[in-house]
Amino acid sequence: MKTPEISPREIQKMLSENRHPVLKNIRKQLTIEIIGWCIFLTCYYTMFDGDRKPVWINILLVFSILLPIIHNLMGYRFAKYLVQGSNIQESLKNYLAKVKRYAAISIISKQLFLIGLLLFFTYGLSFNTNKSISLVIIGLLFIIQLLLTFRIWAKRLAGLEKSINLLN
Repeated sequence: MKTPEISPREIQKMLSENRHPVLKNIRKQLTIEIIGWCIFLTCYYTMFDGDRKPVWINILLVFSILLPIIHNLMGYRFAKYLVQGSNIQESLKNYLAKVKRYAAISIISKQLFLIGLLLFFTYGLSFNTNKSISLVIIGLLFIIQLLLTFRIWAKRLAGLEKSINLLN
């Protein structure tokens, strides 16, 4: 089978941000999430009694919502500028360092997001036995989710490190 000849200009055009399939999907997901969170932020004040809660709780909620948005914007930027090095090995090492930082930020931001939502929705509640049990179950689910997320990132990082070490 003959390899198709593609000019460097056509390759550059294919790799442009608007045509890149991965970046296009990330942009689509990011747009949907931002629209969803903006709708939530415009409605939470009246729908979820934000007007009856202290300002600091409202600020905490807004901050908690901004975390996943910022995290996704970082992920988009991260995916956009993958190659950063003079050769493949150096680029992969730089990529690994960035993935480690991104993984740590991912885990921390997800937990802060969940904690912020939980604090907002539980603020001012009078707790009885059922609500306390529910809160404990939610806390356990947060911990399980944290452990699973950590494990997923650890596997990804180990696989990437292994691939880089195979190049040595």
